[in-house]
Amino acid sequence: MEYLEVLLQTTLRNLPPVLLAGLGGMLANRVGVLNLGLEGMMLMGSFVGVITSFYTHSALLAILAAGLSGAVLGVIFAVLTLRFRANATVVGVSINMLALGLTTYLLSVMFGVRGSFSDTSIAAIPKIDLGFLANIPILNAFNGQAVTVYLALLIVVLAQYVLYKTPLGLRVRATGFHKMAVTTAGVNSDGIQYGALILSGFLCGLGGVHLSLGQLTMFTENMTSGRGFIAMAATIFGKNTPVGTLLGSLLFSVADAVTRKAQTSGFPSMLVDMIPYLVTVITLWVVAANALRKSRKAVTNG
Repeated sequence: MEYLEVLLQTTLRNLPPVLLAGLGGMLANRVGVLNLGLEGMMLMGSFVGVITSFYTHSALLAILAAGLSGAVLGVIFAVLTLRFRANATVVGVSINMLALGLTTYLLSVMFGVRGSFSDTSIAAIPKIDLGFLANIPILNAFNGQAVTVYLALLIVVLAQYVLYKTPLGLRVRATGFHKMAVTTAGVNSDGIQYGALILSGFLCGLGGVHLSLGQLTMFTENMTSGRGFIAMAATIFGKNTPVGTLLGSLLFSVADAVTRKAQTSGFPSMLVDMIPYLVTVITLWVVAANALRKSRKAVTNG
């Protein structure tokens, strides 16, 4: 029982980066745009969150600034792909490279360090004390988590409601399905796509700041370590739904938690580090195989 509680606690602590970025990727997919820039938007959020916390000593401002930094990259992504019709895949990869290079350069210029930056004046994201869960087995894992953990879970509920219970959600889903039909109906489909991509960047920024201020109080170069691509895999696994993305993110977060536990048990570190990425590859293979099976079945029945 104690092991399960520790595993759940670690899973929840690792959940926000993948979940929030996954929700951002889901939102972009829903309006018909593939956003492969999730990784760069997360990394920028991690960096901006740390420097904002360092200078203002405010975790709240750091969270807001991190989200806005991701949103700025979302604006760049939206303008290049929607206004100038650039290839979304190329733009997304370029944003990842830009964020990696820019954060590394600014880390050196602003603080004169390479690799990582930490300082005692950096304010961490506060944790919420849910005392009423303290003596309840398993559920006690939800006690004492960072604010961003509860925020990520709340956003899942809001996204599920908005997408499937409101006119705005219907327009978002319809834009990805048939943009021209939405435009013909008198709805500003371009505005919906711009808004979705900017919000996608904002969510990625929130996911990034959890890495640097929710789990740690420092920034390291390339600290996202592929989580943006894992988030995209979680979105695919969840079939572009908020709840499905949550389930996919939980799967990868459990794999990450098992990895951390294995590292303390004496297993070779290089093999252990492969676990989350191996789970990602296997999951994508299962999803692709299932889709192919359904396609063949439909052809046979037709």
